[in-house]
Amino acid sequence: MSDPDAVSPTPEDDQHVVAMRTRPTTQRPVGVAPNAAWRLTSAVDQVARALDRLVGDGARWARLTPGLRVAVGYLVTRLIVLALLAVPETVVLGDPIYYAHNLEKLGTGTDLMSVLHEYPLPAVALVGLPWLLSFGSVWAYVCLFIVLLMAIDIAFLRLLFRFGGRRQTAAVTLWLAAGPMMGPLALTRFDLVPGVLAGAAVLILATRPRLAAVLIACGAAIKLWPVVLLPALASPLRTRGRVLAMAAVTGAVIVIAIVAVDGVDRLVSPLGWQSDRGLHVESLAALPLMAAWSLAHGPWSVRFTEFAACEIQGPGDHVVIVLANVAAGAATLLVAALWVRAWRRGGSVGAGTVGWLMLTAAGLLILTNKVFSPQYLLWISPIAIAMVAIAPRGDTGVRRFAVLVLAVGALTQVLYPLLYPLITTDVWANPLGVLLLAIRDLALMACVVYAGRRAWTETSRPVRETTTDGRDLPDGPQVVINRSE
Repeated sequence: MSDPDAVSPTPEDDQHVVAMRTRPTTQRPVGVAPNAAWRLTSAVDQVARALDRLVGDGARWARLTPGLRVAVGYLVTRLIVLALLAVPETVVLGDPIYYAHNLEKLGTGTDLMSVLHEYPLPAVALVGLPWLLSFGSVWAYVCLFIVLLMAIDIAFLRLLFRFGGRRQTAAVTLWLAAGPMMGPLALTRFDLVPGVLAGAAVLILATRPRLAAVLIACGAAIKLWPVVLLPALASPLRTRGRVLAMAAVTGAVIVIAIVAVDGVDRLVSPLGWQSDRGLHVESLAALPLMAAWSLAHGPWSVRFTEFAACEIQGPGDHVVIVLANVAAGAATLLVAALWVRAWRRGGSVGAGTVGWLMLTAAGLLILTNKVFSPQYLLWISPIAIAMVAIAPRGDTGVRRFAVLVLAVGALTQVLYPLLYPLITTDVWANPLGVLLLAIRDLALMACVVYAGRRAWTETSRPVRETTTDGRDLPDGPQVVINRSE
């Protein structure tokens, strides 16, 4: 977001949204036609400047002291989220209400195995905490559930603020903006928790590797998917032993506790639930069938299934699921290759490289899955913003990446819940909904491709020194590469 010949930012500039106010690098050479990459980069830069005006340097409260400034920004942005939740997006309260109705069964003697069996037991414990204070009221539970997630939201904001030297850095501004851009889903889905734990692990890996391992293990216990982040977390040679040992100990304790409380079946019930699901309407694999359904319903139908999701059924759905599984296998091989490269270059791997490996693994998991729930973006957005916090000065690519992820979140919010009937009901179905879905999926694909390219490049570089807090020290070639992105 600064020209190659722009003046280097001063330490004072780092207090604000670094690289959001500087001149963009998206000026194309004279006589060169704009391509898709240039247009996307230009659009992302415009979004970044808009965010800076709204909650960064251009905000009405920008002249306040840093701490008060961040507090006011948080209050304003989260009030917007709550306003969206209260008026146009109340449908997203369906999940907390579902949790409450299931937790009610525990008071009637229902076996624990039958309560929210699609989730790991630690997740049931997490969503059960507000129930203990709700006095059996569903709406009191919903309010307490939102308060719980807001507390986790604030904790991550505070961590970013302290990591940035108690200043409103770019990462802090982006997390403030993440609230309205991700929408009420961020405060009504516990997917926020493993995402925040993964983002925090990136921030503290260099200084507290054991705690970082515990955070990833706890995230995996709640939502399973963070297990794919562990090989990346263990790639730095200096901290590998401590990370693996602590992850193993934490995982063993969690497994023993689950078996002791609810038996072995509880360990595998979430996996069985996921494998039995059909083709979700928002998945990348479903796009061809969704396009056909939007034009002529014919033999295809979209149903709300027993898995509490809208799935498309009809000719070709089983073939598409098989192809999605093949794509997932290919993605696994690609991620494994990146892990091997990172482990072989363990001495040169810093927290930044770990972050790109994590984003690639999580992104490919989302794209190749037969299910793509809107809240899955909460998996990667905290990691992306944590990457902004640890990025070296001049790395505009990581900031653009984070902004694009938030933009994908905003588009997802438009799709669900605002325009969801366009892709789930025969009455409202039309190609516009599928077009928006395709744009969202392609934008996320661009994010994942970029993350994968950065991960591949990072694992190809020679040994690079890092600061004590995990930031990579920029070297000559790195600065040249980043400034040209």
